[in-house]
Amino acid sequence: MGLKKIFLVLWTISIGLQEAMADFKYNVSLAQMDTCRHYTIPTNRGYHYADFFHLTHLKNNKLGDNELLHLKFYVMAARDAHILLATTDHPRLSDKVYEIVIGAGRNSFSTIRLNMGRGRVATNQDPSILSMLDPTPIEVIQTKDANLLVYITGFKDEPLMNFTDTSPLAVEYLSFTTYDGVPASWFYDCQFDGFANELEEEVREQTPQQRLVQNITAMAENGSFPVDLKTVEFDFVVASVSYQHDRGMLQSRLNLRMNWLDSRITWEPKDFGNINAIQHDEYEIWLPHLLVVNGVSNSKSLLQEEHKIKIRHNGQVGVEFYNVFISTWCPNPYENWPNEELTCDIVFGLDQGPLESLTLSYNGTWSHPVINSLSEWSLREIRVTPVAGGANMRYTDKQILQAMDGDVALEFAIARNGRFYRNVFSMPILASQILIILSFLLRGYRRGALILVVMVVLMLGLMFLTKHAPTFYIPPIMLAYQHILRTATFCYILHICLMWLELYPPKCKPYGWVTSAINFSPLRLVLCMRLSDSDDFIDSQQQPWREVAKVLNALCFVLINIVCVLVVVTLLPHV
Repeated sequence: MGLKKIFLVLWTISIGLQEAMADFKYNVSLAQMDTCRHYTIPTNRGYHYADFFHLTHLKNNKLGDNELLHLKFYVMAARDAHILLATTDHPRLSDKVYEIVIGAGRNSFSTIRLNMGRGRVATNQDPSILSMLDPTPIEVIQTKDANLLVYITGFKDEPLMNFTDTSPLAVEYLSFTTYDGVPASWFYDCQFDGFANELEEEVREQTPQQRLVQNITAMAENGSFPVDLKTVEFDFVVASVSYQHDRGMLQSRLNLRMNWLDSRITWEPKDFGNINAIQHDEYEIWLPHLLVVNGVSNSKSLLQEEHKIKIRHNGQVGVEFYNVFISTWCPNPYENWPNEELTCDIVFGLDQGPLESLTLSYNGTWSHPVINSLSEWSLREIRVTPVAGGANMRYTDKQILQAMDGDVALEFAIARNGRFYRNVFSMPILASQILIILSFLLRGYRRGALILVVMVVLMLGLMFLTKHAPTFYIPPIMLAYQHILRTATFCYILHICLMWLELYPPKCKPYGWVTSAINFSPLRLVLCMRLSDSDDFIDSQQQPWREVAKVLNALCFVLINIVCVLVVVTLLPHV
C-alpha cells in the first residue's frame, strides 16, 4: 500500500508539472497581472452577469483608424469564459447583445452569440485555449465596417473568430461570467500592455426595485417548486375564434391569466421604498407550465409565449399572456352541411411538479366581450368544465405521462352561417327548375337552347359547390344538383325525340292501344289537354305520331313537376 501511495503522488506531481509547462504558452506571467485590476467570479455565481463595466474611449485604448472598440483583458479559468458586450447594464434574454464564449463545451470550442445563451453566429473549434494556471489574453475589436474580431494574442496571428453584423450595436457596457459554477479570475486595465483605463467600473447604489428583485430571486430558492402550493387559478378572455372545416381544426386567440400563492416571496413594502407590487418580464421564480393538452403540435407550454409577471408583497404571483394563438383538433362527425353546430374544446393542464398535486381552477373574474367573428362560423356559447380524469392520461411538454385529473376544458359552441350557403347554392337549382318547366312551352331550337343553358348553370353551381362542401360525404344539396342535372339531360333527350316524331315520324302506324290511349278522355284530362273531338280524332288517325308526341310531352311535363317538388322538399336545405 505504501508503494502505491508513493506512485500516486509522483504521478500527480508529474501530471501537474506537465500541465504547468504546457500552460505557459502565451508568454504572460502572473507577476505582470499585478499591474492589472482584478475581478473574481466565485463558484456559486453560475451563469449570471452580476456586475457591469462602462466602456470609456480614451487615448490609451489603442483605437485604430477603422476601430470603434478595442479591448484587451486576461482570464484564468478552466473553461466557459463568458464576455458580454451590451448597450445597457440590464439586458434581457430577448435583447440583442454580443456574447463571446472562450473555451465552451469543456474547453473544446469558442463561439460568438447574439443573445445570452443562444443565437450562435460564429464558432471556432480550437480546443484547450483556456487554462487555470496561465492567463489567457483576449482581445476584442469592433470595426467601423461592422466586423467583430476576437483575438487570442500569442495563439495565432489571425482572428480566432470574426463576425460581420449588418446592424452593429453601439456597445456601452461589458460584463464577465462563467458557466456551471466554474470559478474564474479576470484581469483588465493592465498597465504593462498599455490598456490602463479601458474600463471604468460603474459603481451605483441599487434602487429599491433592484434590491427587491434580488431579494425575490434569493427567496425563490432557484425557482424551485413551492411545496405548499395546491391550486393555480386561471382566467381567460377570447379575442377571436375561427374553424377550418376542411382540416377539422379550431383556431383561437386568447388572453390568459394565472394566479397562485408562493408564500416564500413576501416582503415588507416599507423596506423597499413602499413597493407593494412589482412587474417584470423575467424572474428566477417558479412558474406553472400551462399546457395545451389537445393542441395540434402536441402538448405545448404557454411559457414559451410572451408573458408578464406581477408579484405582490403578500406572495400573490400572477402571469398574463396576451394574444396567444392556439390551434386544437376538432373534427366534424356530423353529415349535415351547411347546418353544422359543433362543440370544440381547448384542454388546459398543468405540469404537476414534483408532488403531482396541482389542480387548475377557473375563477371567472375577467368579463367576456362580445366576439364579432368575421368568418363563416359564429360563437354561440363558451363553457368551462373540469376534466374528469379517471383513467385518461396525457403527456406533458417533457413527454412525461400524467393523469388528467385537475385539467380544465374550454368548450366553444360554434355554428356555421348556413343561411349564406342555403341561399347561394339553392337559387341556381330553383332557377333551373323554373326554366326546365318553361321549356315545355317552347318548341324547336329555342327549347333545346334553354335546356342547354340550364345544364351549364347547374354544372357551374356544382363546380363551385365542391369547393365549399365537405369531401368525406355527399351533402343533400349536392344530390339535388345531380338529380336536376339528370332531369335536364332527360328533357334535352325528350326534346330531340319529340322533334323526331313531329318532323320525321315513322311510316308504320302505332299500336292500337297507343291510339286508344292518346284519345282516352280521362288521361287527357289528367294531363291538362283538350278533350279530343271528331276533328282531333280524324287528325290523330291521319298523323298519329304527332299526337303521340303531344301526349308524351304533357305526361313528361307532369312527371318533371313532381320530381322538382320532391327535390325541393327532401333535398334542398330550408331557411
